[in-house]
Amino acid sequence: MERKIIPLAIATTVVLLVGLPTYSQEPDKEKEKPAQQQERKKEPDRKQEADRAKPQEPRQQEPKQQERDRREPDRAQQKQDAERAKQADRQQMDKQQRDEKDRAKQDKAAQQHEQQIQRDQRNNAQRDGNRNVRRIREEDFRSHFGQEHHFHVERRDDRRFHYGGYWFELNEPWPADWRYDDDVYIDDIDGDYYLIDPFHPGLRILVVVE
Repeated sequence: MERKIIPLAIATTVVLLVGLPTYSQEPDKEKEKPAQQQERKKEPDRKQEADRAKPQEPRQQEPKQQERDRREPDRAQQKQDAERAKQADRQQMDKQQRDEKDRAKQDKAAQQHEQQIQRDQRNNAQRDGNRNVRRIREEDFRSHFGQEHHFHVERRDDRRFHYGGYWFELNEPWPADWRYDDDVYIDDIDGDYYLIDPFHPGLRILVVVE
């Protein structure tokens, strides 16, 4: 009996001894967990300190860039305003030039009208003094004269020209504004014959049939 008890006691002791190290290591592992957690908590703090330690880029450039961005639209607007002002000035100058030309035309037309009145008065006086002026036959007038029948006057020094079978004499000098290659026609106005240039409707010249 004593021989059986001793080995049993020895086996029990061995089992206990083998199990002790395993049991004793568990508390160490449990102790390590809080330390690791604290270490992990410290990592963000370290990152923040590292970020703060990095040299920060100067932020003064941002206001300058914003100022440039604000100035760009202002410059574009100023350029557009300048272009509009130039265009308005050009339009104003063009309008003034057109008005001056229109006034010059009106003055010239009024002057020509006044001169024509004076010519008509002289022509009427001359007609009254000479009742035996030669007339163009009616059939000849219809076939060669009137505003439907244009022709060119041949340039001569004696104010005479030939057309439609008749010789005519200008009652006054050839106008400076007329050209000899202008289309002209002879019309009967109040019993008198006038040479008319359609390009200068404000002027007509009395002609006498020879």
